[in-house]
Amino acid sequence: MPNVYLQKDLGMIGEFLHSYRKDIADEFYKNIDTINNQMPEDFFTKPQRSSLQRWPIFANLTDASNDLGTVMNLIRIVFTKYKTLTHKVVNKIVNGTWWDKTDHHDNMFHIGNWKMKPLIYNKRWVWDNDLDRFTKVGDVKFGSIGARELVKKRYPKTAEMLDKIRIHYGEDCIIKATYSLLTAGGYIPVHRGLENHDSVAVRCHIPLIIPKHKKNEMYLEVHGDRVYWTETFGFDNQAFHTATNKTQYNRLVFMVDITREALSLPKQEKRSMPFTKRLIRKWLRMGVDLN
Repeated sequence: MPNVYLQKDLGMIGEFLHSYRKDIADEFYKNIDTINNQMPEDFFTKPQRSSLQRWPIFANLTDASNDLGTVMNLIRIVFTKYKTLTHKVVNKIVNGTWWDKTDHHDNMFHIGNWKMKPLIYNKRWVWDNDLDRFTKVGDVKFGSIGARELVKKRYPKTAEMLDKIRIHYGEDCIIKATYSLLTAGGYIPVHRGLENHDSVAVRCHIPLIIPKHKKNEMYLEVHGDRVYWTETFGFDNQAFHTATNKTQYNRLVFMVDITREALSLPKQEKRSMPFTKRLIRKWLRMGVDLN
């Protein structure tokens, strides 16, 4: 059972998603607020200072270990950071606030180098700090119109693409849809998705703004194999994976979680020892370039 599906494997939906990439990118530029309430024109063309950093759980770990140099201190720090991060994530789930606006100005939810701007989450339209928890327009209002109408107003072509898929394959066929920004010099450590535990959906990546790079500078690694943003592709986000951007430029894709049923893909078989098998594949250099 493959972990990655190239554009040809996604059938008509793969081609359909890829055909919207320019419109989706243009709407990102128009709608993301930065410090000056307008994204700089050179945000993706000007070299950026490397943003490579540890995820919050590992922040300050090295400094503290140098101070005391004990295993117990490392355990204490990891536990404290993990407890803090877990508490923060739980609060976001309970309160429905998937953006943290306390330490940045670009109106995007972020973890380290990875930033997201969701439009659909858990099959529901999303706007700012609120979820439109119902499918009917206006059940949750911000001013005078609901989240669905705000998304359609600000991201008309992107909403059109999502609506056409949902109309044809069923409203529940799209679990999540979000812009995904991996900043210059960014790296997302090995992980599995927080959602989609039963691998009901496949996470599709539509490449929007991909800087020029050498092959070893920018890629998604899934179960030891590498796939590049040269085309729209999908992967099972319950397979352990990482993302790397070693360039001086920001990378932008649009992620859509679409059910396997809509994509006419078979159900994912249950994995045994997935993390260990990935490590073995990497150690033995069994991974391949998929595109």
